[in-house]
Amino acid sequence: MFDLGFSEMLLTGVVALVVLGPERLPKVARAAGLWLGRLQRFVSGVKNELSRQMDAEGLSEVKEDFQAAVREAQEGWRDARHALQNQAEGIDPELPAWERLPPQRTPADFGIGTDDGLHAGETRYDDAVPFHMVTLRRQAMGRRRDLRPRFHPRPQLRVRRQGRLKR
Repeated sequence: MFDLGFSEMLLTGVVALVVLGPERLPKVARAAGLWLGRLQRFVSGVKNELSRQMDAEGLSEVKEDFQAAVREAQEGWRDARHALQNQAEGIDPELPAWERLPPQRTPADFGIGTDDGLHAGETRYDDAVPFHMVTLRRQAMGRRRDLRPRFHPRPQLRVRRQGRLKR
């Protein structure tokens, strides 16, 4: 804030001591400290308010961007709805429902041939590869078995018991 060195503060203190005297100097110093504290609190409040206003401005920009995106999406939906309505108006309502459907496409339309001898809906399996199916129950049992703690017996050394000698 102020660029005061130690020598300037010492000179200010001596001048204040001479001008105010030793009796009034502590009261004036206390009052000056209170005023300085109030000034610092006021400045920090103004800074906080400015930062809140700038944050609110940033949020309002985000809000405007969001509203623009919503407007664009609504226009897209409106255009799609108008296009569907125009197509629907071109359809004769007297036609039966099965004639109003678009033409169906087959795998041959996509270049997939059906010349391998299979009929529609059939599946071909390679007989050379063994077919092994594990049921869900067996899979669950295997997982349960893998999670089970295993018993590992510890090897025990046999020790001969020595009998007590009687005296």
